[in-house]
Amino acid sequence: MRSGRRFVAAAVAGVAIAVWTGLAAAQPEVRAAVEEGNRRFVAAFLRGDGKAIGELYTASAEAFPPNGEVVRGREAIARFWQSVIDGGIKGVAVTTLETEAQGDLAYEVGRYALTGEGGKPVDQGKYVVVWKRDDGQWKLHRDIWNTSLPAAK
Repeated sequence: MRSGRRFVAAAVAGVAIAVWTGLAAAQPEVRAAVEEGNRRFVAAFLRGDGKAIGELYTASAEAFPPNGEVVRGREAIARFWQSVIDGGIKGVAVTTLETEAQGDLAYEVGRYALTGEGGKPVDQGKYVVVWKRDDGQWKLHRDIWNTSLPAAK
């Protein structure tokens, strides 16, 4: 009886180690995919291409901009980002600080900076993105950010 329990315990431990090792090995690949997605986001933004930004999101994505309502769906998110671009934001920079993945979901924590005409700083803050693997590609699924600047008085 004891040897049966030891076998089960050893088997469970072996599976746990294999799963953990597989997840740990996948983490750098997920971070690389997230950073590539961010590079494409920034490139599309700098081109003034809100539609291309929208394509980086899942079809059922949601964005949670500061001081606004939830923006639902790829097309609405594309229109939102186009309005930001058309509103005078000329540059965006994002820095990934942390990523972690579990299956087809991953999260990213980072910092952003927005600039206007002539590179003038407009906003800076932090964000959290939930990424989802969609047809083999990591896409933004839930996107929330907020400013680190003090509230206007």
